[in-house]
Amino acid sequence: MAEKIDSIHISEIAKRRRSLIEVEQTIFKSRTHTSIEILIFLAENDFKAKLSAIYEYTQATDASVRQHLRALEKLKLIAQVQDTTDGRAKSIQMTEFGKKQMAAYATAIADIISIPTK
Repeated sequence: MAEKIDSIHISEIAKRRRSLIEVEQTIFKSRTHTSIEILIFLAENDFKAKLSAIYEYTQATDASVRQHLRALEKLKLIAQVQDTTDGRAKSIQMTEFGKKQMAAYATAIADIISIPTK
């Protein structure tokens, strides 16, 4: 059973969430949840995924996902490539620059997400 969180902890969680948003804005130039989720999904999947898997994972409209992918590509965080297992499909892979940015993101948020309950 989760421990009861009092108003002091709620305030601390809110402050840390704001810090997390600031880190995302600084590193990825985005505060958009879908863009961040795409990058996290890629990181969880060996830095690449089929376009169809990204659509399924985000549950966003195709147009919305394409818009986020274009923005991430413009920032040189990802690249679209032909899928090696299916010549008709596209895959998205994180660039070396994107991987460096994800490492910076992980480092920056390591302390932010650790919230003591007492």
